[in-house]
Amino acid sequence: MTKLLASTPFINVVVKVRPKAEPGQYTVETAPAIPWVTQKDTVINYQIYNTGDNEIFFTGMSVTPEHNLQLSTPSLSISRKQLTFSDANTAPIALNITLHFTDSQGVLFSHDPQVQNQPEQ
Repeated sequence: MTKLLASTPFINVVVKVRPKAEPGQYTVETAPAIPWVTQKDTVINYQIYNTGDNEIFFTGMSVTPEHNLQLSTPSLSISRKQLTFSDANTAPIALNITLHFTDSQGVLFSHDPQVQNQPEQ
């Protein structure tokens, strides 16, 4: 009899970007605001879903602490509307993520959510 392994856990994070009153300024919201990762080797996917009439794209991600042995190098989808990485989740730690964006005019901006690692015991 073969033993089936559980599938890879995923956390999908929805990203809403709206313009502020000043041109080139944006408000960014993520849901969930802070993903709590409890399983090892979890895939985290940030997806831009609602930008009104604005064309907004991911340009990348950075993380603090930089050398954390938890997060993989991020991958961008061809449309640049999704940013995906895996989380080893081997240590309880709060990771400060910075999501980097650009709009269709080339304006760069960022948003700094967290990812909370809480490995199951």
